[in-house]
Amino acid sequence: MTEMEEKMRKKFYRQAQKGICIATLSATVLTNIPTVSYAEAYAKGRAVMEEMQKLSLPTENAVTFNLADAALRQEKTFVDAYGEDFTTTVIEINIAKNGTYIIKGSNEINGAFVDTHIKVEKGVEANIIFDGAQIQNNQMYDSGVDSCGNIYTNQLFPVLDIEGTANLYVEEDSCLTSPDKYDSYVIQVTGDITLKEGNGRLTLMLGNCKEDSEEEENYGYSILGRKEGENRRQGTVTLEGGDLVAYGAIEGVEKFTMTGGKADLSYGDGRCVYAKDIAILGGELSLTDDAEKEWISYFLKGRNSVYIDGAKITAKQKSPTQQSVKIGIVESEGSNTVICNSVISYDEQYFTLNRMSDVSDVYGRKIGLFTVDGLLENTKVKTINGQPVTNLQTAEDGTLKCFMEYGKNIITLEDGSVYTYTYQLDGENAIENMIKDDPAVSTHKITLQVEGETNQQEFVVPDGFKLGNRYFDGQRYYEYDYGSAGTPDKITEDMMITLREVELGVTVDGEKFEGDVLPNAVFYLAQDRNGDSFVAYPGDTVKQGASYTSSLPAVKKDGKWFVKIGGKADFDSLDELLQEDDALKILLDADIDFSEEDVFGLLNGGASSFYGIFDGNGHSITNVKSKYYPYILTGNNYGTIKNVRIRNATVPSRNYSADFRSGILCSNNYGTIENCAVENAVIKTKKKIEYDDEMTIKLRVHSALAGGNYGTIKDSFVKDITFDGDGDTYPLSQSFTGSHIENTYYLSEKAEDKNAKTAQQFASGEVCSLLNHGVSDGSQYWYQNIDNDGEKDQAPVADSSHGTVYTGYQECVKSYSNEKLPESPTAHDTIYTAQGNVITGICKKDSAHSVRMTVSGKDAVYDKTAHAVDIGIELSEEWGKVEVPYEIFYTREGAQTEDLTSPGTIKTTVSVGTAKVEVVYTIKEAPAEKPVVTPTAKPTDKPVATPTAKPTKTSDSQATKKSAEREKAVPKKVGAILKVKGNKYRVTKSKAKGSTVEFTGYTNKKKKKVTIPESITVQGVEYDVTSIGEKAFSNCKKLTLLEIKTKKLTKKTVAKKTFKSIRKKTVIKVPKSKYKAYKKVLRARGLNKKVKIKK
Repeated sequence: MTEMEEKMRKKFYRQAQKGICIATLSATVLTNIPTVSYAEAYAKGRAVMEEMQKLSLPTENAVTFNLADAALRQEKTFVDAYGEDFTTTVIEINIAKNGTYIIKGSNEINGAFVDTHIKVEKGVEANIIFDGAQIQNNQMYDSGVDSCGNIYTNQLFPVLDIEGTANLYVEEDSCLTSPDKYDSYVIQVTGDITLKEGNGRLTLMLGNCKEDSEEEENYGYSILGRKEGENRRQGTVTLEGGDLVAYGAIEGVEKFTMTGGKADLSYGDGRCVYAKDIAILGGELSLTDDAEKEWISYFLKGRNSVYIDGAKITAKQKSPTQQSVKIGIVESEGSNTVICNSVISYDEQYFTLNRMSDVSDVYGRKIGLFTVDGLLENTKVKTINGQPVTNLQTAEDGTLKCFMEYGKNIITLEDGSVYTYTYQLDGENAIENMIKDDPAVSTHKITLQVEGETNQQEFVVPDGFKLGNRYFDGQRYYEYDYGSAGTPDKITEDMMITLREVELGVTVDGEKFEGDVLPNAVFYLAQDRNGDSFVAYPGDTVKQGASYTSSLPAVKKDGKWFVKIGGKADFDSLDELLQEDDALKILLDADIDFSEEDVFGLLNGGASSFYGIFDGNGHSITNVKSKYYPYILTGNNYGTIKNVRIRNATVPSRNYSADFRSGILCSNNYGTIENCAVENAVIKTKKKIEYDDEMTIKLRVHSALAGGNYGTIKDSFVKDITFDGDGDTYPLSQSFTGSHIENTYYLSEKAEDKNAKTAQQFASGEVCSLLNHGVSDGSQYWYQNIDNDGEKDQAPVADSSHGTVYTGYQECVKSYSNEKLPESPTAHDTIYTAQGNVITGICKKDSAHSVRMTVSGKDAVYDKTAHAVDIGIELSEEWGKVEVPYEIFYTREGAQTEDLTSPGTIKTTVSVGTAKVEVVYTIKEAPAEKPVVTPTAKPTDKPVATPTAKPTKTSDSQATKKSAEREKAVPKKVGAILKVKGNKYRVTKSKAKGSTVEFTGYTNKKKKKVTIPESITVQGVEYDVTSIGEKAFSNCKKLTLLEIKTKKLTKKTVAKKTFKSIRKKTVIKVPKSKYKAYKKVLRARGLNKKVKIKK
């Protein structure tokens, strides 16, 4: 066991012992409780030995990151709102696997801090142990433009970024610090984060909370529970133990829970904790305000509820000043604030329990903080109004400060003494008091029983005690059912009361809804019981107390729900939805004609940013103009815009504010734009002038698709764009470091760059073919009528009723047609020339189509084999599979011969058309064999007679046959088709030695197993298999095993999409030595990722 583990074990053991005592006491006081409350289950019950053992420090198999390790540092480039990039050194620790990770050391290197980003990926659960880690992030940059055209500054990243689940342990004091700027945050959590028990303190420090900060005000967060574009998931924060000091608010979380440990929270932006639900169920919580640094209105604010049970809370003012309004300790927007069994200490000069809504006890009665007297001195309090109390004791003078109802109250001390008090208001002087009843009034026993259960709970209350309108057990609210006697005004006798769970009810379109999940037909604009709006999806589980109003139809695509837009009026309803959820998925279900109507950003939502998916589904948005905004869809696209065509659109230049780039789809693209078209658009531009500031100069640019591109634009085009004015323009988009414009084109008079295409290239189908990446099997997105019977299209359309564009050749000219064309040139009109031993052929129609033939003959020594010349043929990539029509003949002493074996001089003539080359080489006589001297044998006593062997003769016909076989060992011409063992090959290099072939397919498509060998031998010539043709595996539905034995394949020698047709169940076996290389090649050439590749 390590020293760290031993320390943790001892500390947990001590706490476990203490916890057992508390749990035993609680069990004694709370006998016969009908339900297990949240507080009891999570705060009190956790303090048993078995639970504490589960919290032991998980150091086994831990991965340690020492921030001083140079290997962790890397260079990273960021691009700011102006498109300017800067490179800086950072530390990025990406936790993508479940496990334990130790963070230690400091990110201060040579006097400077290296900004550090520790991220837990979604779906990952990580135990993170901070062992003396000191991390400070400093860098900020201008990261974007808001909806008003203002540049906003942001930090590079938070220190901790929790999208999954993180359990934090602190072995030695550690500090995480954000930059010294407003609106910064130390931790961002859209998953779940829990602080566990530990030996050290974790400090979360806002940079502008430090003593040397230059910021006069603090607007920042120690923990931020949301992330842009992830509206449907806010994080949770739980403090189970440990020691936390946090400067800055814990803001925007779904739930904040504290069940143990110590926490000191300070300097919030208006509040210290702001969550949907807050539950303080144990531990010691200190809340600090510094009036000179930042004004706080509430310390703990819940959008839905605040529940405090078994807590010890202290509120402090660091820099006391006289404030016009006191700071509230708690506030619930949903008027659901319940406090019991807790000690809350604060100075009433600066603080009040609650400023706006009432605080109640478990009985549903309003309570307040009162000081009562006349009690036994220095004695622990056992119960108040029948509810158990811990950590509360009377003072030396017999006074007690505690929460009491505005009515009759009863206090029971540990010694069994009972005191009753009655609330009294001095209306004239506005003074509230609790007056001790002397003698104490009589008491009554209340028995509570949840409907349908047998367990009961008993409380002792004073005569005249009043119950509220509902009871809260820490998890649920219950209504009181007094039976046939009816509801009493006061408790005047012992009573049995039934608790019936409150059903808040759900309405859909104003009607009561009885189901558990919403119908799948529509999206809903909803309000929860507190009035907060949200978007509900089809199939969502209903929230009690919520009201749902049907909005737009829903449609499922690719397993996800999309909002369906069927007309221009739907965009008004869409805007309401986007105000609450800017990550919606949207599907256009019809062409939309706006008839020159003004729009204000069709996907803008509340912040001129879009994080979802907008799928145009092949439809068009036409005749649309924007009066104020320099875009049609959205200011900033962080999501995906695809499959939409916008025609006849107009956008203005920003006259009153130039802090937006102009673009038809969006001002700035940070996400993806694909399969989009913009046609016949007018973009008004404005020239930069000498009085423009730096911001205006950098942002006043105008583009056709997106004003500025930080993400990816692909497979799209623009055509007939008018830039009206003399401002700076870009034909597609202004692009920056790290961005990509892929396979996207614009109309130009000249093809000046790779993205510029002429009107002829658009009309011919070339652009359509490029956009489809040559795909024409029906899965492509773009279509175009070129030479079919339909009306001719001047540009691609997303309409499958138009023609499919096929790419191929008409003779040797690459062409595009609505009819299938040959995949490679079928003929060339070639001019051949000869020089030396080289013949060069160049096509008249396209000089890129060329061939080069090199003829070489080598002298040899007679060895009874044929010696032909080597003919090396090099074809340009565009040449295709057209055979080179060359002729070859051999002569000896002027006479044509086929004898390439016998000694002598051979002249070879190779000709193509009028071009020919001659090569002469010699086959020399083989040297005479030296006679072998055989020693005379020593005679034996008895000589052995050896019969004379009968001589054999080789007939003239046999010699002729062998000679013919040798002469046949001449390689086939380039382009020749060979068939061997059911496979088909095409000759790619023709030489006496070193000939090669391409595997082009196999004859029997019912074969289940196909092997591509290293080489084949045909008529005595060996050919290495070095390539695979494009349609080698077309229609291979029966193929289950493909074995590749050749080791000479490369990405260049395997045709594109060769393996696309291979089905997912096929297994491919490759040479062990080429496994990694071939895996990349096969995947790059279309092989489905689900196809298994084995060694």
